Amino acid sequence: MKNILPVLILFCLITSCSQRPRDGYELIEQMYEAHKSNWYETLCFSQEVLHYRNDTVTATEIWHEAYKSPGNLIIKFNDPDNGTGILFINDSIFSYRDGTLESVRYYLHDLVVLGLDINTVLPETTAERALKCNYDLNRLAEGQCMGRDAWIVGDTLSTCFWVDKSSHLFLKMRRRSGENSREVEFARYDTVNGYPVATEIRFYDNEGALSMIEKYFNITPDCELSPAIFSPSEFNNAKW
Repeated sequence: MKNILPVLILFCLITSCSQRPRDGYELIEQMYEAHKSNWYETLCFSQEVLHYRNDTVTATEIWHEAYKSPGNLIIKFNDPDNGTGILFINDSIFSYRDGTLESVRYYLHDLVVLGLDINTVLPETTAERALKCNYDLNRLAEGQCMGRDAWIVGDTLSTCFWVDKSSHLFLKMRRRSGENSREVEFARYDTVNGYPVATEIRFYDNEGALSMIEKYFNITPDCELSPAIFSPSEFNNAKW
């Protein structure tokens, strides 16, 4: 028994995150356990944004972004000093143009919840927020996503997301609700300073046509961020 006990313990540790989850709640727990010790609390990066129509690039931009767990994301469009961009905090989106706050509305950013926060936030909190985004966590299926074996959580005819079976990384979300329908793929992950970082994001429109690709560069995990940059009143002065 002494000889096989360490083997059994190791087997349990290896398989703890590979066992079939019973539902979306348990999958969220597995994702958290798989990444909680190797994920970033902050991320700074820029991205090339390519806008598509009929498979042709119609415009390009450069955006500059900073993220802080949980749920804080600031984006400045093109020139970071022009006062144009958006801020996600407290389940709201603040929109700015030329230094002026144009609008504020409720917005729970499910890509932040499922693609970023899920790895550092307690599973019960993520589950609660996923439910608010209308993901049915009681529905779990198996399938393929971008050539990978994946778990599918939710209703594939309306709102669902895919998770890579082997890496427990978020892969894709789908939301079908009339004119607001969309699909988003985390199409590529790279290792940056030892962390897995999604570096190419693909967006599809109501008809399933490619509408936008984001390609990340100048990526810095665990960057130093002042809390002030996520203050709505400090958007114009925010620098990182």
